[in-house]
Amino acid sequence: MTAGVLVRWPDMHPWVGLSDEVRLGLLTEWIVPELVDEVLTACGRRGAEPRPLSSRFMVYFVLATALFQQDSYDDVAENLVGALGEMDQSVPNKSSFTRARQQLGAALLEGVFRRIAGAIAPPILKAAFWRGMRVAAVDGFLLDVPENDTTRAAFGGQVDSAGRPVGFPQARVVTLTETGTHATIDARTGSFKGGGGEPAMATEMAGGAAGMLVIMDRAFPGVALWKAYTQAGAHLLIRARTFLAAKPREVLTDGTYLTRMNLAGQRRSHPGGVTVRVIDYQVDGGETIRLLTDLLDPQAWPAGELAALYHERWEVESAYRQLKTFQRGRAEVLRSVSPELVRQKIWAHLALHHCLNRIIMRLAGTRRVLEKDITLTPAILQ
Repeated sequence: MTAGVLVRWPDMHPWVGLSDEVRLGLLTEWIVPELVDEVLTACGRRGAEPRPLSSRFMVYFVLATALFQQDSYDDVAENLVGALGEMDQSVPNKSSFTRARQQLGAALLEGVFRRIAGAIAPPILKAAFWRGMRVAAVDGFLLDVPENDTTRAAFGGQVDSAGRPVGFPQARVVTLTETGTHATIDARTGSFKGGGGEPAMATEMAGGAAGMLVIMDRAFPGVALWKAYTQAGAHLLIRARTFLAAKPREVLTDGTYLTRMNLAGQRRSHPGGVTVRVIDYQVDGGETIRLLTDLLDPQAWPAGELAALYHERWEVESAYRQLKTFQRGRAEVLRSVSPELVRQKIWAHLALHHCLNRIIMRLAGTRRVLEKDITLTPAILQ
């Protein structure tokens, strides 16, 4: 993304206050009680649990533990007392909160995330669009989770040549992210060892990308994914290894070419494949970069612009850095010790990250950054 005005989060302890914008009110401004109640009703949980640790309260409690990652359950609870009108001054012990989190499960936090997630860039933010299409990127990341038999069995993790575990078990997260704002449009969670890996998880998100130009790296090219996104009304720009789609069928006027991408073992003439346009270029005379796109007309969709646009994919890495390093805490292991609570905490972090990016956009609007410099780059101070 071209350089622009940086809107940053101050690096301060949560209880001092991330800013006037980032306090407990963040949770009830963007995730209003009515929204939480709708999710509870949809999950058949509305009014099912007695107070003070009702399902509604526990949704906010889990979100607050993500917002104030450094603090204990007691500290988080004390700052929620009275804030939601559901707790008196008596704070239950830690085991009560743990049991209530277990009863809450992960589906409710996922439901909250899905109610608030989505693109947030206004039309004046030109860096978020290309030739009338909103630009998004798909990628994934791993989160360390506590080591025990259940998390190891549920998530798996890296192993050495002898099959011995290396490091913690790891949960996998794949997101569809708006590059211009870092807002999460859609997400999937899974395991390190999950079948199909990131491409399969990315394919599940195709329906949320209609009308967008979606950028992916070279871990993702595949016929099933390609068809899912194009049939959903999205366009693709995906990096590929140079042995993929290597035989031109038609060379275009700008030097790019059309060919077929097929499933492994299929001939190029097989009807199950897809037609792709291949754009090859070199960076400073070095490595050859190969891009595949379904935008086939070289006049309507210039290769040079697409090559430059591919680098927007790195914005998703900045979004992950926000979540993994600054929001969650550098080198932190998720504090949840069961697979269900790990998933619950991941959805809480994703929901919170989306809210924080909405605040960045509001701060930019308040300071008239969007009007002055529409190449806004959301960022965070280290």
